[in-house]
Amino acid sequence: MNLDPGIVCYQHCQGRLFAFSLPAACPLCRVSLESEPLRIPPFRLPYPFVRASQSPCSLVIKPTKGDFLHDYKSTHDLHIGVTDSEGRVFEYEQEGLHSDYTSSWSQCLAIPIITDSSNRLDPVWQEYWDFTLNTLAKDPVWCEERYDETSFNCYSFVVEFLQRLAPPGLEVKTLSKTSLCSQLFLPYTIPAAKYISLYRSLLKEKVVPVQSS
Repeated sequence: MNLDPGIVCYQHCQGRLFAFSLPAACPLCRVSLESEPLRIPPFRLPYPFVRASQSPCSLVIKPTKGDFLHDYKSTHDLHIGVTDSEGRVFEYEQEGLHSDYTSSWSQCLAIPIITDSSNRLDPVWQEYWDFTLNTLAKDPVWCEERYDETSFNCYSFVVEFLQRLAPPGLEVKTLSKTSLCSQLFLPYTIPAAKYISLYRSLLKEKVVPVQSS
């Protein structure tokens, strides 16, 4: 099932327009779009969310409850996991560490860590990624009894994984939940937040115009 709602952007007169489909007339000047050419032809906005199973060797993020498009607010907690080379999600939560709920990660943000400039996985690092992840998963410290919502949680697992992996370009010695968010998450969460805001506006307004400055 494709979860992409398909937001379209185009321009007729003085501003860009966002909608789920092209209307019959321009909402700004009311001219029929069947008789007037568009300044910017319709194009589909990139959907920021993916299925974790399609994002091997990545960090994956989703809301602890609900999904991004309909339920998430900035004050809500995020849950983070790690996918192996087959797209299986390893996650640490109240039930301890497990990797059998991958299907629930159908709308998440995926952060690649070991891809090259062409966005391809480095095969050597991919093998080491799986080795590090499976070795860490065997550590009994990731049991449900040790889990603490504040001090020993999914972020603790991911930070420990990255420190053991020590991928190039990432300072892992002083890595923490805060630095993890600032170094890796922000480039993905900021565009996602804009997409969510636009999507929710379109549920109410059907067409959202943005006037050119």
